[in-house]
Amino acid sequence: MTDFHYFSVPTKADPGTLNPVYEILDFPIAMGQADDIVLTGPAPEKPLVDGREVTDPRLIKALSVPVELDRAEVLDRSAKLAGVLRAMGVIAESGAVLTFAEDVPPLARSLGVLAAARVGLTVDLRSGGGSGAVAAAVGGSSSSAEQIVLCAIDAEPVEPGRASVRVTRSRFEGVGVKIGSETANLDQAMRDSRVEFAAVVPLAPDHTLLLTDSGEIDAESSLEWLRSEVLSAS
Repeated sequence: MTDFHYFSVPTKADPGTLNPVYEILDFPIAMGQADDIVLTGPAPEKPLVDGREVTDPRLIKALSVPVELDRAEVLDRSAKLAGVLRAMGVIAESGAVLTFAEDVPPLARSLGVLAAARVGLTVDLRSGGGSGAVAAAVGGSSSSAEQIVLCAIDAEPVEPGRASVRVTRSRFEGVGVKIGSETANLDQAMRDSRVEFAAVVPLAPDHTLLLTDSGEIDAESSLEWLRSEVLSAS
């Protein structure tokens, strides 16, 4: 396994701190690999521009191609999503767990996993994982393990021209985040320039990042999993 770039160096008394997202996004970019294509997705069934469905046949043809994101955009989008979750009050220390509805597009799902790992938020990828099972896995009670759900939503396209909205594609068109009884439009939140990007968080090597049908995966062990299961290439 590739050696980690530790934030605090391990000693006999301290295992140190690390983060797998730093290894696959931040550090390679610092080494000049920002333009590498690392995340791909299928061609959109209904191409969008600024959240609006394209009707011009020429634009439809031009946009109906597989999506390819380079490492710089993957870092940008996942760090921004992590910042959105932070702005909504989500912190890993609370025992919060991120889950995905089945209708979330693969690209948004991948960016969501990377965003969560960036700030140490546990992601439940198990089939039919419930809040009680999540709480048991992360060592808390059912009331302490707040679930954050990414899901498809019906939302009007974000109007262009607003000072707080960035031109950058959100990559979360038609996707919302549900926390308790509240649901927010991620397309709008991701394009809001007032929301800050989240810095990568140092994690203990045994910090639980993923809950899968095969078992728990901690921060140290998740590096190879993220490379093989989330990124298309790295």
